[in-house]
Amino acid sequence: MNWFKYILATLLAATFTQVITAQTDIPDSPIFTSASITPESEPTTVVLKWSPSDSLDVNGYIIYQIIGGITEAIDTVYGRLTTNYSYTLSNIITKSEKYRLAAFDTQNYKSRITDPHTTMFLNIEFDKCNTHVELEWSSYEGWPNGVKSFNIYRRTELGTYIIIKNLSADKLSYIDVSVDANQTYYYYIEAISNSNTKATSNSVKLLTNAFIAPQYMSAQDASVDGNNIVTTFILDNSGEVLEYRVQRADSANGSYRTIQSYPNTEQTKIRHIDHDVNANEYRYYYRLVAINPCGVVSAYSNIASNILLNVITDENLTHNISWTDYYAWPNGVNDFKVYRVFNDTKSEIAVNTASDLDYSYNIEWYVDYCHERKITMTNKFCYYVEAYENEGAGSIGSQGVSKSNIACVNHYPVIWIPTAFNATSLNAENREFKPILSFVESESYEFAVYDKWGQKIFSTNETYEGWNGIIDHTRLAPSQYYIYYITYFDHQGAEQIKTGTFFLFAE
Repeated sequence: MNWFKYILATLLAATFTQVITAQTDIPDSPIFTSASITPESEPTTVVLKWSPSDSLDVNGYIIYQIIGGITEAIDTVYGRLTTNYSYTLSNIITKSEKYRLAAFDTQNYKSRITDPHTTMFLNIEFDKCNTHVELEWSSYEGWPNGVKSFNIYRRTELGTYIIIKNLSADKLSYIDVSVDANQTYYYYIEAISNSNTKATSNSVKLLTNAFIAPQYMSAQDASVDGNNIVTTFILDNSGEVLEYRVQRADSANGSYRTIQSYPNTEQTKIRHIDHDVNANEYRYYYRLVAINPCGVVSAYSNIASNILLNVITDENLTHNISWTDYYAWPNGVNDFKVYRVFNDTKSEIAVNTASDLDYSYNIEWYVDYCHERKITMTNKFCYYVEAYENEGAGSIGSQGVSKSNIACVNHYPVIWIPTAFNATSLNAENREFKPILSFVESESYEFAVYDKWGQKIFSTNETYEGWNGIIDHTRLAPSQYYIYYITYFDHQGAEQIKTGTFFLFAE
């Protein structure tokens, strides 16, 4: 009986020792380092990486995926020194995925299952209104020392990936504003741990399908018309446009504000008249802005500005005309045509090259011309220029023409009065007494002659009419001194009076 008990105790002790040995001889777990999605893999491929188990009798590793909260084995790989595994997903990825690992030895004993690593899931959207890409992603989970930062990678259709932004670990979204409309882009996220381990998210392909902007909007010209500035814009009407806005600034690079809106009626031209200007003193800069259905600017025209002309006069009847350059046709100005306006009659007087912004014009010939023909001479001499567009590559529509303001100069009246005349002279020009007038207003003009007793013997309101020495319409006045009286107005409306004496030779 004692012998039987001894044998039984020995067997129980051996069995207990074997169980204790099996429980304490489980292999070490691998060190799970990352779970990455291979960018642009089709079908989507997840790459798991780890450091091998320190247990020398490890035969391989079991790959687990957490599905619906349950840890399920999905595959097995062999070899203790195996350190990665690629897993092809059967469905399109729509969320983050969690994975775990365990080692097993030659006795099929398994190690402790590692803590899970969770892949990043990237989702992006294109904001059609603002033409930017909005990115959001889930954080990487599984690194004991946490995430240090994220890199955002992007490439174009034919380009290679580059990092466009590095963000701190607490940032899980980003807005990419540096994209072009109607282009294809690819994105993915790279997480970096505090020990510089890396993992990547899924990649996403995106077409920035924006509203179609007008192919062109051209400021054809800006011209002065009376007291207004008229700006004409040529449009492509195939764009997706809600409205067009005419904007104005005080300088080319100044702050533009909208002064008029025009709804999109599929028009090909917009002609805007700006009444709120002083075109004789200032330059104004105009542009046209296209607004897409989201209320966002989708295109700008070139800038157009009125030409500001100035004229001054010197003592020798020369008028010095100067003007600002036209701003700005894409191909510049071809030439400037200079015009004068005398007595409401327009005439071209010069053609200047694009770089020549001044012109001098002497009116002595005009003064002589008026005197010779007894034409009432204007006291207002006006000028303007027209700039003509240099038509070249990229020109749109008809040739642009920009007219400047009309600038004028006035001369103070100049009067020359003879001291005597001979009514019976053989030279016809000497048989009449009259003042030689320049730049006198014809209205309210009077020229009168008085005898020595103060009696008016001649008067006229015609600037080129003189006294021929006849009194009472019948007889020649006697030789003696007479008094002249002239009243006239200058260009400022001030009345001027001249009096004096002259001698009549009547023999």
